[in-house]
Amino acid sequence: MAEDTFNLSDLPIEIRALIWEATLPPPRIFHIKGTVELGQEKALTFHKLHPPPLALRICSESRSVALHKGGFFLAHAGGAGPWFSPKRDILYFDRNQRHMLRSRGGKSQIRGWDSVLHVGIEWRAWFRDVPRQTAPGDDDIRSHWRSVVRSLYLHMPALENIHYVLPRVRHKGGVTWGREPYGVNKYPAELVHLPETTEIPWAGAGLGIRQAVQNGAAAGNAAPDVLVIPGVAEGSRSILSMTTWGEIKADMERALEEELKGDGDDQVVELDWTLEGEEQGNGENKKCPFPGNQPPEVVGWWLLRKDYPQEDHPSIREFMT
Repeated sequence: MAEDTFNLSDLPIEIRALIWEATLPPPRIFHIKGTVELGQEKALTFHKLHPPPLALRICSESRSVALHKGGFFLAHAGGAGPWFSPKRDILYFDRNQRHMLRSRGGKSQIRGWDSVLHVGIEWRAWFRDVPRQTAPGDDDIRSHWRSVVRSLYLHMPALENIHYVLPRVRHKGGVTWGREPYGVNKYPAELVHLPETTEIPWAGAGLGIRQAVQNGAAAGNAAPDVLVIPGVAEGSRSILSMTTWGEIKADMERALEEELKGDGDDQVVELDWTLEGEEQGNGENKKCPFPGNQPPEVVGWWLLRKDYPQEDHPSIREFMT
């Protein structure tokens, strides 16, 4: 008896499209490395180059589905660049790429990122400009979040999700607190949901950890909710406040609601990675055009590096809480 044969072409076109879509890659992290100049604009470069989906080269029908679900809009003008799926993939900025989020007259300078729906920001990038004497729940903190989000929406007006990314394996102590170990960028990034009870360093996460809530306190009489870490200078001490991801998330969500409603002071806080070259009095550039009049969803993640060899070094540790 002859074996039954199956021809894909016998199926309705809607079913075939779903089959081709199922061959596309799962959600991926596109960790930005830098940019290259393309005349009047720039194109992004990435630490790891993800391979394009097989569907692009199986047949014309599969290629059509792949180009409908994603594209090369982040690529160079000549077409060299990654296939990126806005509905699935995350564009990820660590602290070193904050400068790319500066605007010039409210116009994006980076090719294709106006189509991005999911943006990930490393936790140290968020905290680089946090006022040192503030605490979760303060009005100043929500003003900070609102300023950051306005900057994001100038470049990515279709944004649906803001992903707060916390590397699990990172350096401890000094100004390196939170930096991933050297060389991990070439390994695949994987995201795991960040529990809201996770304790996160608060003040001084950017420049000047030694200045963060320091006030000359000695290591032996620090408050229960602060972490004392060695300073760079011998014998010095720094105090690093801790808070939970749940508290930070609540502040961010409240700031987004205030931004949507226009509550509170609409004056933008001037940060070193936002609003470069803009007139502070121009209200048109200060409003977030949330798609569908809905603020983006805020999601927290642990960042893991798959297959990265564990480095036996006293300054590198894995943070579990």
